[in-house]
Amino acid sequence: MLAYVLGCLLIFGALWILAMSTGWGLPYLLIVQGLDWLKANPWESIVLAAFLLMLGLLLFVRPRKSTERSFLTSSKGGDVRISQDALQEIIARSAMVLPGVLQVQSSLRERETGLQIMVSCQFEQDVLIPQISAELKAKVKQDVELYTGILVTEVKVLVRSLEKARLARVR
Repeated sequence: MLAYVLGCLLIFGALWILAMSTGWGLPYLLIVQGLDWLKANPWESIVLAAFLLMLGLLLFVRPRKSTERSFLTSSKGGDVRISQDALQEIIARSAMVLPGVLQVQSSLRERETGLQIMVSCQFEQDVLIPQISAELKAKVKQDVELYTGILVTEVKVLVRSLEKARLARVR
């Protein structure tokens, strides 16, 4: 929010300076009249300054939302919040168990009906993409619902790349 306000002020200031530099006298006239009004009305100036000061302080001191996202699940003892990092770790471990999956990244979206998971992964070159993708969807959905109790409405799979499997050297 502060960035938008600051951006608007900078754009307005740039347009104001552009208008003055092109010879338009109205911005200069408004500045002079505004300063004369502030000088002629000290009490109104003090109230205006106090209001602007309080508004500026409010933008800096207001409570901030937590940057770490978490997802709510219910249990018998009460509500439990699970961090996004923990969910992504569960997803990565579920996917890496499957043969042919080399790397996994995930993103999460909370919907009214449940959790939507986008899995971006790298497969080995010789895997059947439709088959391993279906297994990946089922495994991720099953594990997230089992370990967290959060309902998963959809799992989407994006295959980023295919790579040859690296064989381990045995000596």
